[in-house]
Amino acid sequence: MTAEQIERIRWLNRAFHAEKAAKAWLAKLERDRSLAERITHGAGSSGGTPSGNSTEDALIRLATTEQETQQRLRELAAIREEITQAIAAVDDYDMQAILVRHYLAYETFETIAEKMHYSERTVRRKHLLALQKIVLDCPVDSVI
Repeated sequence: MTAEQIERIRWLNRAFHAEKAAKAWLAKLERDRSLAERITHGAGSSGGTPSGNSTEDALIRLATTEQETQQRLRELAAIREEITQAIAAVDDYDMQAILVRHYLAYETFETIAEKMHYSERTVRRKHLLALQKIVLDCPVDSVI
């Protein structure tokens, strides 16, 4: 595998990594939401005046997490769109299908081969050929 192919794979894998991060933020958001609900529910049911600090802190933390999560989801959507456009520019439908299944649906080459009725070796060969056809919006050397 060439250095250029490896860099293209890293560029295409950004969606996978961004999605993992987004899922972690969604889990954090759910935890913060649950905590805020318990704090605000507990403060309201005690009959006394709620301690504004813990309730306010929980709600501020929840709002901050919601903003951060939305930002991560927007980043994920932008990355997926960028990758989708690069894949759509490949002039072979089989190669497009392999790239979409692998880099956007996160399927293994074995699963792709089974679904497309190819051998795994054929899928891997077509994948390497498809990598040659990917045109990146940025120079390959600047990919993170």
